[in-house]
Amino acid sequence: MRIKSSAWIKLAPFLFICPFFVHFAVFQLYPIVYGFWLSLYRGIGKLTFAGLKNYSLVIQDDVFWKSMWNGLKATGGSVFIILPIALGVALLINQPFIEKKKGWFATFFFTPNITSAVAVAIIFGLIFNRSFGILNQIIGLLGIDPIAWLENPKWTIPALILLLTWRYLGINILYFLAGLQNIPQELSEAARIDGANPLQRLWYVTLPLLRPIMTFIVFQAIIGSFTMFAEPFVLAGPGQSGPEQSLLFPTMYLYQQAFRLQNFGYSSALGYVFTLILLFVGMIQIRLFQEKK
Repeated sequence: MRIKSSAWIKLAPFLFICPFFVHFAVFQLYPIVYGFWLSLYRGIGKLTFAGLKNYSLVIQDDVFWKSMWNGLKATGGSVFIILPIALGVALLINQPFIEKKKGWFATFFFTPNITSAVAVAIIFGLIFNRSFGILNQIIGLLGIDPIAWLENPKWTIPALILLLTWRYLGINILYFLAGLQNIPQELSEAARIDGANPLQRLWYVTLPLLRPIMTFIVFQAIIGSFTMFAEPFVLAGPGQSGPEQSLLFPTMYLYQQAFRLQNFGYSSALGYVFTLILLFVGMIQIRLFQEKK
């Protein structure tokens, strides 16, 4: 009995973690390996070995780079708007006179982030409607002609950025608020005693200590914008890419190649090239952050 009990004690930890490894192997490792294998083949039904031909075609694919450019514009626009507004609101909420209302503000700002992306896109599609959208009605009161938000390629990305701002501003306010609450008050107080005014304390004390939060927010924005699917898919309409492909994003293009055109090998190569680009961008960002630190 002691021998069996001792063997069971040694074996039990491995049995307990087996479900995790089985799940990882079946639902994560296998798709990764199979996807890479599939990226080396072309055709439907009977596959033909193509080597790295699919990867070469991805590099030469203007539509793919168009989708990457759309992702870059969405990232830059959303970060440019969200970052300063989120920081400003977080600084305001962090003031002592709002101490008792922080929980209410946290709930209020977090709500858009947990709302269904499809529902948000449908509602904003109605808001951006050229004929009866409330946004055009508001700007019409200012004497401005109606804007074709979703029909004019010049306005599709700005419209999408407005949607992203509404959806993700709140969660980024909470990120900054958490960072502000972790800054020791002694540092700001010491700077104040040394004669630093509020703007100097913000620039030389608060912002440097918030740099990890900013790095995280920017990286999240990059990943989120480039992997975005539901919002542009709904705004553009099923199977569409927007005027002049202005609402085409990498994940949408991958979806079109795989499930509309059935180019599974090419779509797998798209996925791997896309992933490598994001990894490269992430490594550069982390490297820059470490150098500044």
